[in-house]
Amino acid sequence: MQGGQSTTTQSRPPVTGPGSSAIKYDILTALLVTAARGAPAEARLALRLSLLVTARFNWRRGTFAVGLREMARMWGVTERTAKREVARMRALGWIELRVPAARGRVAEHAIAFAAVLDATRPHWEAVGTDFAARMGAAPDPEDAPGNVVPLRPAPPGALPEEDGTGWAAAARRLQASDPSLYGAWFARLRPLDCAGGVLTFVAPSRFIAAYVETHHRARLLAALGAEAAAVADIRILGPEG
Repeated sequence: MQGGQSTTTQSRPPVTGPGSSAIKYDILTALLVTAARGAPAEARLALRLSLLVTARFNWRRGTFAVGLREMARMWGVTERTAKREVARMRALGWIELRVPAARGRVAEHAIAFAAVLDATRPHWEAVGTDFAARMGAAPDPEDAPGNVVPLRPAPPGALPEEDGTGWAAAARRLQASDPSLYGAWFARLRPLDCAGGVLTFVAPSRFIAAYVETHHRARLLAALGAEAAAVADIRILGPEG
């Protein structure tokens, strides 16, 4: 997850300001509906992760830094239990250790939102079909505007065909660098058009568009810069345009 990235006014991701709360509430809604409906062990972890997100998650850094003692106090458990719960979240791929604990410093973790969303997906429909469509891999066909038609749709994880934008070469570079990251996020983007040095992508959901803008914009631009000299900036739109 990237920090200190420069963005244009037009393409700044909605992490703060108008629209920011919608993305955050969508994530929390997915976790909390899983806490309400999931199997006991999964529900417990979802509820506890929700509390960490609400209380201690740094949306700009994409991490949380909470000691076991503080977790235990928030969750109402012993430190040993808190340690086990963190280990379970790591084993599920929900969180990733970024900075190990050291003398005078607590461990810092990142949340792997792709894994969290996959785990919560079975419960989205309980919130409503609109929520499921918004969070899912495709927009609701009845709500999708007809003028936003991605070029050359491909299944998740597949490499795009050459289209003259440079995206195909950049996609190959991204996949070679980190196949799992490419499959989870970049493979879901479709080039819409390239004008004035700005390559516009459309993402299958508002959440994916905002997440890539927030956490992977620099990586995406670097790959395009290496493979497509004509591309100086990017825009990522949700299915609503």
